[in-house]
Amino acid sequence: MIQTLMNEVRSAPTDEEGRRLLARIHRETMEELRSILSEELMDELEEFAACCGDDGVPTESEIRVAQAQLVGWLQGLLQGLQASFMAQQAAAARQLQQLQAARQHTAPTEHTGTYL
Repeated sequence: MIQTLMNEVRSAPTDEEGRRLLARIHRETMEELRSILSEELMDELEEFAACCGDDGVPTESEIRVAQAQLVGWLQGLLQGLQASFMAQQAAAARQLQQLQAARQHTAPTEHTGTYL
């Protein structure tokens, strides 16, 4: 999905109307992200997102810089999430192995009475 969006942005016209459209998409995307990201991540994202603010139509260069920054930020975020998931999976696998090993080392208890 991200790749498709990026291809559309790259092929978008860079005349004033096209830049205005890209700026509007940028603002709407920021609003959507604001509703799902933590405050820390949103602050980090907003540090470089100011170029497409409400102060007029951004230049083609500003649009391209914002695009590159956003792509880099998203890639870093996704790589961080992937690394976190992999670490969680490894920890869960280790814990499962430890539980299985503990079960194998526990000898069955011999009962010497009648069970009622």
